[in-house]
Amino acid sequence: MKSEQIEELKEEHRTKTILVFKVLNQLEQRIATIEKSLASHAKTIGQLRVKDNQFEINADGTETKKDSIL
Repeated sequence: MKSEQIEELKEEHRTKTILVFKVLNQLEQRIATIEKSLASHAKTIGQLRVKDNQFEINADGTETKKDSIL
């Protein structure tokens, strides 16, 4: 191989490496965003479960506060 070809291959390799790192960085940022969103949703679901456990639905469809067992 000629030195020109070697240099071209090296430059192509550098370019592809940079592209891979950019893609990985974007994926990392998206994953972080998804993790934050999931944590927020989990918190909301937890709050809904707590609220749901405080009330019971009567046969007529009305809500009443549950009596504490303790």
